[in-house]
Amino acid sequence: MAILQLAKVSRSYRKGESEVKALDAVDLSIDKGEFLAIVGPSGSGKTTMLNILGCLDSPTEGTIVYDGTELHGLGEAGLSAYRRDRISFVFQSYNLIPVLTVRENVELPLVIEARARGRREAKSDREIKALALEMIEAVGLAGKAGRFPRELSGGQEQRVAIARALVKKPLVVLADEPTANLDSRTAGEILDLMREINEAMGATFIFSTHDKLVMERARRIVALHDGRIASDSGAPAGARP
Repeated sequence: MAILQLAKVSRSYRKGESEVKALDAVDLSIDKGEFLAIVGPSGSGKTTMLNILGCLDSPTEGTIVYDGTELHGLGEAGLSAYRRDRISFVFQSYNLIPVLTVRENVELPLVIEARARGRREAKSDREIKALALEMIEAVGLAGKAGRFPRELSGGQEQRVAIARALVKKPLVVLADEPTANLDSRTAGEILDLMREINEAMGATFIFSTHDKLVMERARRIVALHDGRIASDSGAPAGARP
């Protein structure tokens, strides 16, 4: 069942006197639990696609439907709330807060959600701590909850970032070049961990990447070229470009 559908999605930008189309009438359907890589050369539209999927940008034309909700009708405040509650990000630079411990970094999305929802709907501090510790253990960092990012290796920092992304049980995890700052062995371990979590939790992972290691592990590869889908290994035969 599709949880994410893009229909004729385009995104244009002004560059001086000309207009540049970063995405051009893209149609894409993604099912729950997919492990999908968006690939293509620089300028192909990968970053624009990820920003739009993450509700960080809006299309110039077309519609996006997330789990039955059309994003266009939500407005700025609604998009912000949807992004907070349903979408998570894993970046190549980890983006951990250095003055917070591992546990506090992982708790952060739940704390933000609790403050936004108000006391009546919010999880208790005890529930938040328990969920964070459970996820820290799930990514193989049991015993390191009290450490700070500076005390961790790059691979361990990325595991914290994955735990933080998954702690709120999002609909979709968007990963922008998550292995770019890791050596090949550590990158492989991180990707295998993501695959394990994908299979165990049913979380949908969408990567934007140049990394062959990601492509080798992806179950579906969508290749962009000049803002259009050039190939899609998971599309039905009759719908492939």
